[in-house]
Amino acid sequence: MLAVTDAEIARWLGSLIWPLFRALALFAVAPAFGSNAVPTQVKVALALAVAVVIGGLAGPMAPLDLSWRSAILALEQVLVGFTIGFAMRLAISVMTFAGDVAGLQMGFGFATLLDAQVGMPMPVLADFFDLLGTVLFLAIGGHLLLIAALAKSFAIVPVLPDATLPGLDWRGLAEAGGTLFQLGIMLALPVVAAMLAVNVGMAVISRVAPQLNMMSIGFAVFLWLGLGIVILILPFVVPAVWHLTEFGLREIDGVLRGH
Repeated sequence: MLAVTDAEIARWLGSLIWPLFRALALFAVAPAFGSNAVPTQVKVALALAVAVVIGGLAGPMAPLDLSWRSAILALEQVLVGFTIGFAMRLAISVMTFAGDVAGLQMGFGFATLLDAQVGMPMPVLADFFDLLGTVLFLAIGGHLLLIAALAKSFAIVPVLPDATLPGLDWRGLAEAGGTLFQLGIMLALPVVAAMLAVNVGMAVISRVAPQLNMMSIGFAVFLWLGLGIVILILPFVVPAVWHLTEFGLREIDGVLRGH
């Protein structure tokens, strides 16, 4: 007769619950997965499927019991999963920032749309770049790399019975925001440079020929020239998203290792 002890049940539950907490925190904030357009039931189902697979491959974990130790372990898993998803989200959000800067220079600052991913209004060009970055992130397999990073995290931050809250390098993640800000500016730089040149040209024309009403044609010039520049830089967006994904993966590894 097959006998199952309480210790074995606690160990089996730990192999499922700890990866589930980490996966749920990841899917709550990760690019594409964390979108408000994705139903909560889908997120939970995906997290459960990933937890079942990782729980069988990640090796032995701390058993689940009703104690303060288990509460600390649960908080640890949420922090680790949130860190993985937030680091990648921070990297991909460079696309949104670049679109926001470019749109502001083109005169799209007041044109907003309801972004289904965050559930709040966003400048139209920023929304376009955000959707483009998300689609390209999925197209290059970024979601699979993110799940692979989640599985790898159990080797970097294992679930041990005597574990305490991990020493995550939050300062390094904050400093990475400066680098990502520079990348966003570089991505929007062609549009910014073109708009600056147009502004200078229109200022010169208005001084040479004051009778011309440059304000009446300025918006159309900014709009069409800006759209043309955006179309020209689209071929460079794919390698940019790939670079951002690699950057996010490096940051995930560095933050989890605490350096």
